[in-house]
Amino acid sequence: MKKILLLLLMLLSFDTAWALGDDEMMGKVIMDSEFLDGDILKISVIAQDMLTPVLGLAFHLDFDEENLSFLRYDPGDFLERGGDPFYLVTKDLSGDKLFFGETLRRDDGFPVGEGIITDFYFQILDKRAFYFSFENGVISTLDTVRQDIDKIVWEDLYLDENGEMIDQAVFDESNSLADSVRLKSSKFNVSQNVMLVVSVCLSLGISLAIVVMMKTRGKKRHDTSVNF
Repeated sequence: MKKILLLLLMLLSFDTAWALGDDEMMGKVIMDSEFLDGDILKISVIAQDMLTPVLGLAFHLDFDEENLSFLRYDPGDFLERGGDPFYLVTKDLSGDKLFFGETLRRDDGFPVGEGIITDFYFQILDKRAFYFSFENGVISTLDTVRQDIDKIVWEDLYLDENGEMIDQAVFDESNSLADSVRLKSSKFNVSQNVMLVVSVCLSLGISLAIVVMMKTRGKKRHDTSVNF
């Protein structure tokens, strides 16, 4: 009986260790922000807690092109510690997404731990809430052949108009409120324009009616004088 209980405890311990190992994160990619000179926004993409040596990485970064215009990028220090990496940074045709890729060579050293991947610089066009969202994030290592590293957490960034980090729910709420205000303002402007057009039309109509009446009366007086 004791042997059976011991065996069950060993199996339970093994299952627990396996479950914990299965949920273990292999690393994280986050973003930080900084306002520069009032109208420049710097976004730093940062690697954290990378447990597996990193050969290269790539991602798409979504942002609001109505609020921001991409200016340039600076290399970070993370992969630079391993050698002289290749970079590919470009925008898609719509202008609201950045494509970023960076890789070391096979014979370079592959870093672990943390460091800055890159810094992005944006011109602020409209200072309100901002968002930066990762898509298709991939981090690779080299084990005979290139392999993607699983269990990497990619954290999006949401900022209020003062550059303070906020939750996505707060961002969505503030954005909805701003859209509502803009919509009301737009409707108010349209109403003003409609009223202006109606007012002008009425004025023109009244003026035209007065002119017609004056001409008509003038003609009647002329006819009366001729008949007399």
